[in-house]
Amino acid sequence: MTKRASLACHVGFNAQHSPMGAFMSFTCGNFGTRGGIGLQIGQPGDQEVFIGFKDGDRYSDGTLKCLPFYTAAVNRSADAFLAEQAGPSEQNVKPDAVPFKDSEIARSYGWASDQWAAEGLSFTVYSPFGAIPDPSVDNEQRMRASLLPAVIARLELDNTTGTATRTAMFALNHARPGSRTLREDLGSGRVGFAFRREAGGAAELLDFTSSEVGEKIEGGPFLFMRWSASDGVRERHNPVHLLGSCPGFGFEVPAGKKYGINIALGSYLEGFQTNGLNGRYLYTRYFNGLADVLKTALDNSASIIASAQAIDSKLDAAAVSDDQRFLISHATHSYYGSTQLLEIEGEPFWVVNEGEYCMMNTLDLSVDHVFWELEHNPWLVRNLLDNFVRLYSYTDEVKVYKSDFAPSIETVQVDPSQTPPPPDEAQLKRPYDTKPGGISFCHDMGAHNNFSPQGRSSYELANLTGCFSYMTVEQLCNWVLTAGCYVAKTRDFAWLKRNKPVVDACLASMINRSGDVGFAQFDSTRCAGGQEITTYDSLDHSLAQTRNNIYIAVKSWATYWSLALMFRELDDAASQAHCKELAARVAAVVCDQAQDGVLPAIFEKSNPGYSSRILPAVEGCVYPLYFVKTGFAGCTLEQIYETESEKRMFEVLKEHTRNLLLDPERRNLFPDGGIKLSSTSNNSWMSKISIFMHVTRRVFHLDADPQIAEVFRQADAAHVKWQTEGSSYWACCDQIVSGEGKASRYYPRIITSALWME
Repeated sequence: MTKRASLACHVGFNAQHSPMGAFMSFTCGNFGTRGGIGLQIGQPGDQEVFIGFKDGDRYSDGTLKCLPFYTAAVNRSADAFLAEQAGPSEQNVKPDAVPFKDSEIARSYGWASDQWAAEGLSFTVYSPFGAIPDPSVDNEQRMRASLLPAVIARLELDNTTGTATRTAMFALNHARPGSRTLREDLGSGRVGFAFRREAGGAAELLDFTSSEVGEKIEGGPFLFMRWSASDGVRERHNPVHLLGSCPGFGFEVPAGKKYGINIALGSYLEGFQTNGLNGRYLYTRYFNGLADVLKTALDNSASIIASAQAIDSKLDAAAVSDDQRFLISHATHSYYGSTQLLEIEGEPFWVVNEGEYCMMNTLDLSVDHVFWELEHNPWLVRNLLDNFVRLYSYTDEVKVYKSDFAPSIETVQVDPSQTPPPPDEAQLKRPYDTKPGGISFCHDMGAHNNFSPQGRSSYELANLTGCFSYMTVEQLCNWVLTAGCYVAKTRDFAWLKRNKPVVDACLASMINRSGDVGFAQFDSTRCAGGQEITTYDSLDHSLAQTRNNIYIAVKSWATYWSLALMFRELDDAASQAHCKELAARVAAVVCDQAQDGVLPAIFEKSNPGYSSRILPAVEGCVYPLYFVKTGFAGCTLEQIYETESEKRMFEVLKEHTRNLLLDPERRNLFPDGGIKLSSTSNNSWMSKISIFMHVTRRVFHLDADPQIAEVFRQADAAHVKWQTEGSSYWACCDQIVSGEGKASRYYPRIITSALWME
């Protein structure tokens, strides 16, 4: 096994370690905070994590020396039960641990693993990922292997050069009552603990003195459960107290030996877990309880570890820098922590929760996840598309305004941690007529395991001009682009033919919303007096408004290309030609907005966004690139931009990007070198930066310029610090305000960084 180099960055950051589709994470890494097993929450768990060793046997008075994944040195949970007459066993609890110094700790971070090492102790978590089989065609054995709601950890203590016994331990000290020992049969020499019926761990002991694989020691680890880890390890007569909050495993390592434990950390949530639609976890079809999960994980620990190591090796061999490799790894760990595969009315139902917000299948995230999901699970993309059509589509009208207005600069919102500003009164008072709109799709399907009523999202509200308003045009584009990418990857033309009425309706809806220019000119009547916004809801005026927005214009151009290619496969030549005509029309309008080599964010001169310069202007170019790479376009990328207006748009967007990246005033760069998406906002999103960088490299090839290559090198280094220092508690953060994670934390969408491996 190749040993991975230790991280050169700050190592005290949280990372998620998650199975696929279980909405469960084992989180640790941030110094002095809680973590552990978290279920169905958009944040780290509520346990102190104790991982360490002491000199002497288990009963010795040696002080535990631990990795610093706990809040305090003294646990006072027993105080509520103690009186003057209480015996010394509980009154004289020693400090739980002393932490290793930062300088004593090394950490290596892989695509599917995370390892800590200090003074002969090593702790590694393995969380491999891959394809999720379709239960309609795959057997139970494959389903059990892929949907196992557990990860494997290994704790080793090397005492080969020691002269006396040492004792190692792993424990979770829960903030809530409910810890218990597992009485079910986990297999010979294994012990386990649980938190109620929800989650727990099991362990077995191995000798690694002469083998990396390890030889099982039948005596097994010892189990304890007290109010503190140190007391649990050394307690001779009552190592298990049923009132204890801190269960764990320990093992003694004789001098000259290297022992370790394989630990299964898993969950099992039985019965319905969602409201609105009654959903249970699909894995409950294949496992009969928590003990079954933990036993299966330990039975297969060798193959799970080997799979994780193979995945690590794949990323290690990729042609990316160390900073990019870290960002891809960190994003992947975070993505799987938000995934949830349910069973509703006997059928699978795929959900990706939106990080800390726990919104379910946010469509403007789904369209960014699509490249990753199509690489691994195309059938789940189909599942998502069908469920949006069936349950979360709607038909509206649009507003035709009777007067112009100049939006107030006070509508700017640059810090998502602050209260949103009030709606713009001038916009709310604008008179309008209505005309047909058409089909579109909800922003999301619900939040916190509560499915929204059909045709409604948890997010969108009427009569607003900023955060929480409707995203009708963008979600229409998102469904079409996701569908186009699905067909491009799978060539599932049978699905496409079944959905021709939906595709027809999408084209009609795009046209109805676009006026003469081909992209968003009208707001949905669902907004009432308000206006539509984009996915960049918490940025400023440069990206908030949908109408006449350069980001939406180029995304609309890509949407027409997606529709044209689907109509080609549907043998609808007239609609195909119309879509290509509309794409060329949008491109012409975009070109005409260029001023001195850059494009305004908003095309309305009276809008404060007219003076903003945004890098996401090029984001829509990622979709035709994907159509070319999959062969679905049937042409080269140069041929995508073959009409006169599209050739011009290509050059305008390329020059716009070059000028912003090399701007002498660095208005689209932060002082640390990180990418600033909007020249007028300090709020920047890593997921969108990743797409922008991918387009800049693979569509425009601007990184061939040494100056831009250096800008990107410095940006990657800054982005690593954003995650490891600015967002150290939140595992992976998308919205970064001046280097600090402010919102969209514990987030899945940064999986877009995996595009860099192409």
